[in-house]
Amino acid sequence: MADDPELFWFGCVLAVVCISVLFSLISPDNTAPSQSAGTIAASTAHKPIDDAAMHASIAALQQQCARLRAELQQQKTQLYTDFQEGSFAQLQPLLIQYPSACKMAQTTPDLPASNLTALFTPLEHLLQTWQIDPIGTAWEQVPFNTQYHQPDTDDLATGEPVYIRFIGYTHGDRILCPARVSRTLPGGMGEGKR
Repeated sequence: MADDPELFWFGCVLAVVCISVLFSLISPDNTAPSQSAGTIAASTAHKPIDDAAMHASIAALQQQCARLRAELQQQKTQLYTDFQEGSFAQLQPLLIQYPSACKMAQTTPDLPASNLTALFTPLEHLLQTWQIDPIGTAWEQVPFNTQYHQPDTDDLATGEPVYIRFIGYTHGDRILCPARVSRTLPGGMGEGKR
């Protein structure tokens, strides 16, 4: 087989093809480093500019963040002031008349309490504005409900008739304070109603 001229020439052609393929593969690799080196050099030349732009952007964002924080704090302060002023405006009649009513009650012990109930109308209006609803009415008889009522004893059963001694309040679905309930009214006033 080694003496076969056709195989000899086939081997030579194969060797030339392999060498030319190797050169074609090596040649793009040789140009790639020079191109990538040029790209690296170009990106290195622009890097300080990008860093400066990035630092400027960060500084601008920090300033904007500080400005927004200051605005939020200012809005919070303004909302609180508005809330105080609005609440005071609604309670003003009560706040003005209450000290005089207390003095009158001290100096005139037989003054009927019905004369003082009109003082609390502004408070009722304020609760309506805030959408705070009462749980029951004072001295109303209702079935005991563990969700809405706070009993004065631990032995009350759900559904048992009780009297609301002090009303509670809700805001939407949230219970702000439960109504305080008892089996009897003060002085046994509710005992005859059972």
